Amino acid sequence: MAASTPRKAAARPNRSAAARRPKLAAVPTPEPLDLLAEFRTEEKTPVPIKLGTIEADVLRGFSGEQAIEFYRLVAAMDFAGMLALITTDGEGLWEFVGKLPPEHCSAILNKVINLSELHEGNLLAPLPGYGMDLAGAQPSPLSTDTTE
Repeated sequence: MAASTPRKAAARPNRSAAARRPKLAAVPTPEPLDLLAEFRTEEKTPVPIKLGTIEADVLRGFSGEQAIEFYRLVAAMDFAGMLALITTDGEGLWEFVGKLPPEHCSAILNKVINLSELHEGNLLAPLPGYGMDLAGAQPSPLSTDTTE
């Protein structure tokens, strides 16, 4: 019997798995989506308003940053700052509006906000006790209850 020679495994190219993968075209990095731009409003001519002897313009057309600042000011109940942002005489308007009863104050502020086109509908509800002097206020019947 003839001696058989052991078979050798077929020689494989010495390449890593990554080197054997086909080359893909470079994918460009996408530009980040500017979320603040979604809050931007269209630039329009201001709306003139009159409140007693105060005349001002309600601005229309805000950047995304300004729109977010508007909602931040409303959430903080900084209505003087909010009026300064969306009108040409926020200080004068707040001097007048801030002295009104809550239902009238919120009605005027909502009207100005709607004119600015930053929000539709009533954003502000009359806040109980807002702008009122609570000195001498009587406690509610349930305020003396305990949690025991």
